[in-house]
Amino acid sequence: MVSFVRSMFILLSVCSFFCTSCKSNATGELSPPEKLEVFKVDAPFRTDKYLRMGYTIRSWEFAKDGLVLQQILVIDNTTKGVLMTLNKDGLPRIHKSPLPANPWFPNDVLSYYYLSIQLPIPLGTAPPASVTHRFVFQDTVRNQPVTVDGATFAGNTTGQPLIIASPVKGSNWVFINQSTLGYHFNTMFFVGGKIGTGERYAFDNLQVDEKGESFSGDPKVNESYYNYKDTLYAVADGTVKLLVDGHPENNGNAHNITFITANDLAGNYLVLDMGNGRYAFYCHCVPGSFMTQVGKVVHEGDPIALLGNSGNSDCPHLHFQITDSEELFMTNGQPFVLKKYTKTAEFPTPVTPTVITNAMMEGNVVMSFE
Repeated sequence: MVSFVRSMFILLSVCSFFCTSCKSNATGELSPPEKLEVFKVDAPFRTDKYLRMGYTIRSWEFAKDGLVLQQILVIDNTTKGVLMTLNKDGLPRIHKSPLPANPWFPNDVLSYYYLSIQLPIPLGTAPPASVTHRFVFQDTVRNQPVTVDGATFAGNTTGQPLIIASPVKGSNWVFINQSTLGYHFNTMFFVGGKIGTGERYAFDNLQVDEKGESFSGDPKVNESYYNYKDTLYAVADGTVKLLVDGHPENNGNAHNITFITANDLAGNYLVLDMGNGRYAFYCHCVPGSFMTQVGKVVHEGDPIALLGNSGNSDCPHLHFQITDSEELFMTNGQPFVLKKYTKTAEFPTPVTPTVITNAMMEGNVVMSFE
């Protein structure tokens, strides 16, 4: 029996792959603060509990100075209160050279480190006007702790996330990994002087029973999974920009399909052009299940495909993301929220069904859609 916790991590994402010296002053602080800078800030988005603010920090190559990162403090730059503490065992992934090799992309050589943070602000709390950071290191040369302050940015950004309908209907759905610091949010590609963050706000989904199981029966049989061949729907009005079909499916959780090109990782997928530079990706679909074609205009709620297990998939699920181009990888993932869902549980505890509008959800939320 697969527990809910295991179900939450059973999926692999579509894209999951794999100086200057510092001087310490008398207070044990490193200077200058310009060693840390905010590289990218996204529009904040709301969940059922938080306003989440996503951004990326670029730093100097501190490991070359014998420094080991121990902790990151996210600080309200006005009140100086600590908004979030990331300790060593919970630090976000740091992208640095040499990047892990992969068979599809020639990695750039980086001169900086990159890491992404998603700051949760409790609903009902005013977002900070300015956010800054304190990086706490262990200096392995001098055997002492040192700190660097920096990466300050305006916290009350005015950008708005895209509001969409759900791509699935029915009950007992779990959307995995959007509202976390997990693999989707931290996936970055560095190719040809460009940075790709297509997966940044992607989710994978599962349908679970009252025990949190995502399947019943043989896990190597697709039909054992509750979500297999569920209908997928257009999340907004738009035009079908791209449709890739003909890829075989994995057998349940066997992960037994091989790939030739990077785009094969998405399996059978559809790209919906929603206008204003926003593109919705539906990945891992059942082969031959598309109910539309390239160039066709679809409307919100129209059925467009069936949820499947093609491509880089550990079990049947929809990998869904919104980006600012029709590229899978070398593009910018965009935050979005759902028009409406009903929250039915914070697993494992059922809750009084509550209608949530214009929001996403935290990772343990079970929900239904009309």
